[in-house]
Amino acid sequence: MDAAIPAVTPALLAHARPHPGAAPEVLLVLAADLGDAPALRAELFSRMQEIEEELLMDAIGLPELATTAEELAATWESDPHHERDCALAVDGAGRCLGAATIALPLRENLESADVRVMTLPELGTDLARLTADALWNRIDRIAAARGRTVLYGYEEHADHPRANFTAAALGDREAGTGDCAHVSGDAAGDLGSGSGEVSPPSRPLLTLAPDHGALFADDPVVRRFAERGFRLVQIERFSVLPVRDVPVRAVPAGLRAESWVGDVPDRLLPAVAHLFTVFEETIPTGEAEFDAVVHTPERVRDEDRLRRARGMTAYGTVLLADADDAPLGLTFFEVCTGREFGFQEHTVTVPAVRGRGYAALLKELNAGHLRAQAPEVERIYTWNAAENAPMLAINNRVGFRPLGMTGLWQRGGSAAD
Repeated sequence: MDAAIPAVTPALLAHARPHPGAAPEVLLVLAADLGDAPALRAELFSRMQEIEEELLMDAIGLPELATTAEELAATWESDPHHERDCALAVDGAGRCLGAATIALPLRENLESADVRVMTLPELGTDLARLTADALWNRIDRIAAARGRTVLYGYEEHADHPRANFTAAALGDREAGTGDCAHVSGDAAGDLGSGSGEVSPPSRPLLTLAPDHGALFADDPVVRRFAERGFRLVQIERFSVLPVRDVPVRAVPAGLRAESWVGDVPDRLLPAVAHLFTVFEETIPTGEAEFDAVVHTPERVRDEDRLRRARGMTAYGTVLLADADDAPLGLTFFEVCTGREFGFQEHTVTVPAVRGRGYAALLKELNAGHLRAQAPEVERIYTWNAAENAPMLAINNRVGFRPLGMTGLWQRGGSAAD
């Protein structure tokens, strides 16, 4: 077992207990059992961060993408739109084995839940299975108790085929044009050379609809999801942008750009709420069964407060028609305090103006805004639906470089009936 993750303290181990259906070798510590004990919750979330870092290092070599303990605590305490539960798996000596989280939406998608089950990579086969069984048992009990019949999970893949992806998804800067709703080096794998020719696969593939991507069917993560009754419903490309490489852009005549740091300015609230809703209504979702989230100014303010609680700052830019202030598009980055990287969040243009290059303009303007306001931020990560070739092409030209693919998995729902 990895000595980098310390055993839990005796105070936290005192809350560990076996659970129905779980092997006696695996004990669970539940955040819900810790009551008014912030020090114990902080320790729990720290161990969860360390476990995620181990998994991300093993999967894609990027442990910095793990959610920090502070972000976990703030999300647990301050998110008004989800009920959350989490569990840490330990053995009798308090050594960490894995962790699980479940987030249950409270406004839309009331039949669903987002789940994550993590077991440390160095566990032996039998102990890994027992740990996963215990954590999934906890997830299933929570979901059943709350009437959630559709579960969504995800995992990252550095190793993936080139088959069934568009040239834009694989990083071809010349492929595709236009503006779409969803934002977010060659792809890794053993198929093809990036020239457009695909050699016969040497490994079996799990393939989605044409141009929606594929994963290796013999990947251990793929097998584990399939064994739990999940089906692959979407693949997203994840990419990185060196902020310094983004060109400086001027705002064309007839348009006006407004940028901000932190909370959305009051004067922009209606426009931002409208554009967020357009984003949700037009985002590619593959075969997943999401209901669109409707944003109001009040909900935008909720998200501002949650972002601040998580120690994150938004750097946003909105594009308006100069003549009448009609909202045309927006984009923003989120950066956690003290970090040299951030995340690209919503980028959207309204359907009536797509194809005019406004999405690329917004990204480039916002990168310049970020450089001016936070020059210490060196890189931005983003995720895009593999089928969203126009936005992937925009990101390629702006300077995003592919790092791998993320599989989105669904259990339950109409397709399972």
